[in-house]
Amino acid sequence: MPPRSRRRDAVLMPRRILALAALAVLSLTACAAPAPSSTPTAAPAAASATPSPTPTTPSAPVPAELVVRSVGVQLYDSAGTEIGAFAWADETATALVVLELAFGPAPVPSIRAGDGTHYADYEAYEFLGGFTYFTAINLEKPRAEYFLPSTVQVDTGEPINGVSIRTGDGLRVGGTLAQVLALSPPLNYPHALGTAYLVDPADPALVTDLENSTDMVAAVVDGDGTIMRISAPYPSRSLI
Repeated sequence: MPPRSRRRDAVLMPRRILALAALAVLSLTACAAPAPSSTPTAAPAAASATPSPTPTTPSAPVPAELVVRSVGVQLYDSAGTEIGAFAWADETATALVVLELAFGPAPVPSIRAGDGTHYADYEAYEFLGGFTYFTAINLEKPRAEYFLPSTVQVDTGEPINGVSIRTGDGLRVGGTLAQVLALSPPLNYPHALGTAYLVDPADPALVTDLENSTDMVAAVVDGDGTIMRISAPYPSRSLI
């Protein structure tokens, strides 16, 4: 081999070695698998704790007015919504639920003895302020078949326990004879306190019936023309 050729090879050899070494390094670098990135997994966001709404307890109705009708009694709140009622033949417990809601705890009843024949014995619940509930006891027949299973008597025009009392026609104790006559009462009878004017018949067709009776509301007016008492039911005709 000529001397010039050896010198060139001697010069190129180190360059080739360096180039091969560089390629080897690049090859190793390219072939090496990249290290997996350790990206932390985000923890799921905690659910926001939304408090459940507190259930609201509806407020108890506030009694405002007791209405006495020929068929029974109705109790209303200040919005005019009926919140209690009872008919004359309903059991005593049913009536007392309504009356206690209106006037407070029922008083201890007294006994009003009947006549031993036509009129039964009665328990009288006299609520303070001028309202009395009478209920027949010791009956020998169902209450619905007795002509006067219960009755109420109103002797005040003032509210009792915040509850006012009127008839279905708007009459109140303390009202006037003119208010009564404006209703054209079809019947009136003598009464110990004056005159009992009968209004609001349960069955208008029986008002003039001479053999049958219907329940009505009595407004008792004294000699001065003042309503002194309201009673119901009041028979249109005596059945005795």
